[in-house]
Amino acid sequence: MSNRGRILIHLGSGMGNMLMATPMMVMLSRGGYRIDLCLQGETPGVEKLFERWPHVQTVSPIPETFVGGRYQIYIYGFEVHGEPIKFVNFAEASILHPLWDWQQSYELHSEIELYTDLARVIVPEQPVVTQTECAPSSRRFPEISENTCVLVPGGGKQMIIRKWQGYARLAEQLEDVAVVGLPADLDMSSRIRFPAWCHRVFGDRLDYPGQAWRLARGFAERGDRPLELPAHVKNYIGTLSLDDTAALLKQAGYVVGNDCGVIHLAVALGKPVFAIVGPSSVRKVFPGFLQNVTTIRKHYACQPCQEKPHLRVWRENFAQHFCPYHLRCMEDITVEDVLAQIENTLGISVRRSAAMPYSPVAGT
Repeated sequence: MSNRGRILIHLGSGMGNMLMATPMMVMLSRGGYRIDLCLQGETPGVEKLFERWPHVQTVSPIPETFVGGRYQIYIYGFEVHGEPIKFVNFAEASILHPLWDWQQSYELHSEIELYTDLARVIVPEQPVVTQTECAPSSRRFPEISENTCVLVPGGGKQMIIRKWQGYARLAEQLEDVAVVGLPADLDMSSRIRFPAWCHRVFGDRLDYPGQAWRLARGFAERGDRPLELPAHVKNYIGTLSLDDTAALLKQAGYVVGNDCGVIHLAVALGKPVFAIVGPSSVRKVFPGFLQNVTTIRKHYACQPCQEKPHLRVWRENFAQHFCPYHLRCMEDITVEDVLAQIENTLGISVRRSAAMPYSPVAGT
């Protein structure tokens, strides 16, 4: 299709949120538009995932890169860490600002559809794209094969409420296993829990913020330990760039992790992904049309609390998190639950034929 003009897409928030905008970019690119991409979010180096991707032209985290350009359409995404880019014809351009509504959007569409709905208006003749995409580096990992399971305990300390505590026990059951991410991903220390006696004394009054909750908060505990991994795990924590992480994931057989940027990276690379989900809204981040994603979750009435802000579960401050139900949606998912789901989906046995004695080694 002939060139229909230029579109500047300006995205913020986390890497996963950026990747969920990629189906829109594919649709616009196929519709004849040249796409430039400014990425200003929480993840340094995320632009590397798009420098080899064919659907965008110029990619940069620096707004000044684009001020000399002329664009017919400017898509200014939500949670951008920066002001709108005042390019040459900013006053004449059509400016679109997709904004996630934390109260209503769960009933409307997934985050992917937040963006593809825009593309449907701009290039209505194009078929809707649902799969996220990106481009890995060219690095090769001889020690990684189609038999390798990659574990992704991501989220750092900011999203610790999304983490699952069973990665070490799962790794012990797997013959060929690797782990990727940052050192903070192994830190489990910021989950806030009330001791049992608080539940006995205050009962259901602990389920919602109030005077009883504030009083009991002074007795809350943070008893989680750092994640320790068996010695046979191939440990890449803190050693890879994002595009090299993508290259490793691309080589692997399948990926297990919780809701975080790197698990969305694995989704975008088309790998079989087993997402362990508790507080997150599956409709928002792992919609059913993502055919390479299998969610592993419980079905408690409080789930997903991301869709229920009145529970006040997500954050108490930047690093500390509280759940009135002891994070049962994650704690009650067993290693056997995960193994059974993997084997049922892949149709193969993934367990070690002769498990060695467990000798944890700190994965730092």
